[in-house]
Amino acid sequence: MKTLKKYAGVLMMLTLLVSFTSCEDDETIFDRIVGRTWIGDLGFYVNGEPVESGITFKSNGFGVDEQFYYDWGDRAAVLDVRWWIDHGDLYLDYGNRYPLLVLEAVYVDGRYLTGRLYSGNIDQGIVTLEMVD
Repeated sequence: MKTLKKYAGVLMMLTLLVSFTSCEDDETIFDRIVGRTWIGDLGFYVNGEPVESGITFKSNGFGVDEQFYYDWGDRAAVLDVRWWIDHGDLYLDYGNRYPLLVLEAVYVDGRYLTGRLYSGNIDQGIVTLEMVD
C-alpha cells in the first residue's frame, strides 16, 4: 500500500510538472506577436553603449529592430531581422554580423513576451519584452 501511494504521488507530481511547463504552440505565438512592436534588452551594444531593442514582427517572417540608447533616448541603429518560430522557440537572425538569437520556451501573456535568451548558444538569462501600442 505504501508503494502504491508513493507511485501515485510521483505520478501526480509528473502530471503537474508537464502541465506547468507546456509551451504555447507556434501558431498562437505567431498570432500574438505579429504586427506589434516589442521593446526590451536583447544584449546589443552600439558604440560601446547598451541599447534597447524595439522589434516589429511582420507576418512575412521579416521585421525591423529599432534600437535606442538607454541614457539619452536617441536612435542608435535600425536593423533588419529575419524571424521564425519553431517548437515554441523564437529565432532572431540579424545576418552574418551578429550571432543568432534564440528565445526559448516563449510565452506571451498580454503585453509581455518572455523567454530564455541564447546568443550564439550562450545563455543570457530570462528576457521579457513589452508590447507597445
